[in-house]
Amino acid sequence: MTRSLAVVSMLSLLSGCGLWPGSSAPNGVVTGMITYAGLPAAGKLVTLVGADVRTSTDDTGRYTFRSVPAKRVQVLYASQGDRAKAKGDAYDVLPNEVQSWRSLPVDMTDGAGKEVPSFEVSYNGLLYPDRGVALVVSDKALVPFHFSVHSQGQKYRVKLSTDAKEAIWSSEWASDPTAVFGKAVAPGRYVWSVEIDGGDRGVGTTRDRGVDF
Repeated sequence: MTRSLAVVSMLSLLSGCGLWPGSSAPNGVVTGMITYAGLPAAGKLVTLVGADVRTSTDDTGRYTFRSVPAKRVQVLYASQGDRAKAKGDAYDVLPNEVQSWRSLPVDMTDGAGKEVPSFEVSYNGLLYPDRGVALVVSDKALVPFHFSVHSQGQKYRVKLSTDAKEAIWSSEWASDPTAVFGKAVAPGRYVWSVEIDGGDRGVGTTRDRGVDF
């Protein structure tokens, strides 16, 4: 068999199996893995944004979406902690976890299956300011924000908003786990969180923490 015929035969075989070079999932399938502290995270609810379908990770931390439409989609993990507390649902909510994690857009317009890079949902949390601490802030009285790094984090930015979720300020993306705020605001309760840039693994968001100015 000539080299060209061998290549054609191999491509025909891959096509019949629903697989193509560079793909590790059958056609129309989006699959990936979620970890917690480096270990498979079972029972995590994930949503395929753009297709409006949900599934849960299996015992090996893997999720699979089948018959995905030919469009751009994203995998979204959102912690069920708040919902579980409010409704008494028996979700397996682990401590020190991100609020959410969103994959980069997955282009399914070619119909080929896609393996989404695994992402880590454990996070040690925000450090300072702590809850219940009343602070004075102005252009002369700066407030530092300190937070833990994430195992897959490349850059971070702090987001500050009112208790009603009205955006007040965002820091610049930076690799250091700290940011400084120096803008006069009306006295009251505010909330802050950190966005985590995980590169090709997507973007995470921490749980909110209250701060009083």
